[in-house]
Amino acid sequence: MDLKIKEKTISLIDSLKSTCQTYGMGNDGNEYKIITQVFLYKYLNDKFGYEIKKLDKRIASAEKWEIAYSELS
Repeated sequence: MDLKIKEKTISLIDSLKSTCQTYGMGNDGNEYKIITQVFLYKYLNDKFGYEIKKLDKRIASAEKWEIAYSELS
């Protein structure tokens, strides 16, 4: 596994845990649910972006694919 990706993932988890702690959900079952849902959303968003880039060359060549996708009719 790429060390940079692992470090970024751990940093993201730590910041999510810190946010949960700030709002009183630290060391709670809801903390686990929030972190799991964020990662699921991120995975699905990345997967959608990957697949849509294979279908449309304009989206694939765009600097930000989300903007190019939103401009489609």
